[in-house]
Amino acid sequence: MPWWSWILIWVALGACALAVLLLGALYLFRKGAALVRGAGEALEQVTVRTGPEMAGVAADGAPSVHDDGPAAPAGRPGGAVFADPARMRREYEDGRERRRLARRDRRVARRRERGQMQSLRDLGLN
Repeated sequence: MPWWSWILIWVALGACALAVLLLGALYLFRKGAALVRGAGEALEQVTVRTGPEMAGVAADGAPSVHDDGPAAPAGRPGGAVFADPARMRREYEDGRERRRLARRDRRVARRRERGQMQSLRDLGLN
């Protein structure tokens, strides 16, 4: 083998190593950019959710009412132990029904948004 073939081999190996390093750096850069984007979105959600509305008071000082109704009064820990079982059962069933209807509404809205067919049961036509 002539002497210049060794130079070509080492140049090719160096070029391949450089290409692998550049592709790895590009991969890491894209993953890092996606991480920063996701962290920014999460930070926006946290700042929105920890605003004055989450404390039960709107920005204008009026009590806030969310989509799922006013917040339940915060009782003392263990208060449900001494509460009336019938009242607790009613509250549980009411909450379960509200959650079920909210899931159905989200499902109908999601399907409408995507242009998918609706279930007759979800629309109350069944």
